[in-house]
Amino acid sequence: MHNISLLAQQPQLLDAVTQMLHREWSDFPNWRDASVIQQRLQARNAAEAKTLTLVATTSDGEVMATASIIHYELHDIAEREFWLGEVITAAEHRGKGLASDLVTRLITEARQRGITTLWLYTPDQQALYRRFGWQDVEQREIADEEVTVMKLAL
Repeated sequence: MHNISLLAQQPQLLDAVTQMLHREWSDFPNWRDASVIQQRLQARNAAEAKTLTLVATTSDGEVMATASIIHYELHDIAEREFWLGEVITAAEHRGKGLASDLVTRLITEARQRGITTLWLYTPDQQALYRRFGWQDVEQREIADEEVTVMKLAL
């Protein structure tokens, strides 16, 4: 069993989410510095932001998974404004459908905020996102990794 909530409503989880992202992706430039990750999370979850972070927790408050809507995760194409990103499930909680639950909730949250299109990139989870209706847009290299850029019209 898990609960999904906005990180903005659970500020005590900020450090745990920061550490989860840093542990998983510290080999990549955007996640090398935990303090920078934390600053991004704080800005993303500010009251006036259209962006947000969701957190799935156990009944006793352990962080199981997280996912965010990010403003301009990639900056090269102006129309690609809002991105689904930083989707991660702790290793011991994988295979329980948490990512699907978070993506479903993020899509709902995006619609409620008036976002009309979401973008994402993934090296290996294309099949998961296609099940939600995401469409492949292009293949490209990001941080020395071959990824698929996908979009979902809301």
